[in-house]
Amino acid sequence: MHFMFFNRLYGSVEYFDRRSEDLLYNYTAPQPPYVYSSILFNVGTIKNTGVELALTGDVVVNQPVTWTTGINYSYGTTKLTKLSDGVYQATYLDLYSKGGPGANEYFFRVEEGGAVGQFYGFRYAGVDEGGNMLVYNSEGEKIYATQANPDTDKSYIGNGAPKHFLTWNNTLRWKGFDLSMMWRGAFGHQIFNNRKYGMGLRGCGTDNVLREAYLGDKELYASSGVISDYFLENGDFFKLDNVTLGYTVPLKANKFIDNLRVYCTAKNLFTITGYKGNDPSVVTSTGITPGVDQSGAYPSATQLTFGVTLKFK
Repeated sequence: MHFMFFNRLYGSVEYFDRRSEDLLYNYTAPQPPYVYSSILFNVGTIKNTGVELALTGDVVVNQPVTWTTGINYSYGTTKLTKLSDGVYQATYLDLYSKGGPGANEYFFRVEEGGAVGQFYGFRYAGVDEGGNMLVYNSEGEKIYATQANPDTDKSYIGNGAPKHFLTWNNTLRWKGFDLSMMWRGAFGHQIFNNRKYGMGLRGCGTDNVLREAYLGDKELYASSGVISDYFLENGDFFKLDNVTLGYTVPLKANKFIDNLRVYCTAKNLFTITGYKGNDPSVVTSTGITPGVDQSGAYPSATQLTFGVTLKFK
């Protein structure tokens, strides 16, 4: 649905329902008639639903300074609606092995009818005097993480897929100057801080460790390195992604050049977030395994670009 008010405020509201069908997965093959015990088959279906809002307004017009602003907002959820059929059966999918010792642990589990992107792990219950992590078992009791049963004591502890996405664009003009700014953000999700997991524990077996590994309030040892909500953090962020300042040079009448503009563009200026790992805007937020911050990811760098635009007659 598109709309306009007062010839200065316009936009659209849309509802989307996207289906991805016949997704591949390895299923246990019935024997007979199949020779091998597993088969790759198209069964799964993923459903993505939500709303999108686009709104643009000419806030200041017919003045020495003009200002146009616009937002784009989306809200959505993704579910695995089908995983089995009459022949090929699967109860759940475990996705994204953490690697290294205990590689049988996976960050995500998704069940038929469940949301995609859900972290699956232990619920953090504190630290004992020796620096060992405690977790809650299925009965709500505190036990050592090393004693926890991954088959019964794990649960859904968060979701790495943002529910809300927002971009905010602004353009201001004054005489020959123009200034544009683009903000963007994502909200309603968690990020698994892999840097904290890999370098934030005592004796973690790496030459580089975080200061908090030995000077933090909770001094955990590497034996506490299990997937738990201790390593999950709020992934919300709002960042100034791009700023461009330009100036159109007034030219005398000539036969060759119609327009001359000089500009400077800055990218990745700053990010507003409470997340303590890498820049959360570079952490994967889409797909079936979102929200895992890679410990070796290179920090985002601010980039400056200077340029000249020439338009010839």
